[in-house]
Amino acid sequence: MTFAISICSLVIAHRADRTARSDRDEREAARVSAWISFVFDSTEPENKALWNDVLVIRNAADSVIHNVEAKAVMNGADEIAFTAKICPPGESYSEWIYPRNRPHQNRAWKLPSSCSELAWDDRMLRPFPVADKWSLVSMSFTDALGKRWEYEAGSGLRPI
Repeated sequence: MTFAISICSLVIAHRADRTARSDRDEREAARVSAWISFVFDSTEPENKALWNDVLVIRNAADSVIHNVEAKAVMNGADEIAFTAKICPPGESYSEWIYPRNRPHQNRAWKLPSSCSELAWDDRMLRPFPVADKWSLVSMSFTDALGKRWEYEAGSGLRPI
């Protein structure tokens, strides 16, 4: 009888540990988010020629995330893909621009920069909170433990 109770206790403890680990991993992954914004010059906020559309990624986790892939609708166009090998903790942004000297090519994403750099240039961020023409469709990334996660608008975050 004691042996059976011990086995049951071990099984229950193992399940509880596995559930706690899964919950911890999910809470850590939920600390990563993204949205579409625009950057503007704070000295000339009404000058739309100085506005740039951006993807903002907030990594509030304690570690770098890897193999970041995002899909966004930018100015009502088809989904535009963004990729980055790493995204350090903090807030980063990537501008959606026309490639220089190649006006016939589609727009592209610039390399991500820290959002703290915006203040140095008197620039500010403003999100598109209700504009369907500028919205994040999905984002996936690999956390520091090698687990892959995906966020889809309307569905939330899930491991893949």
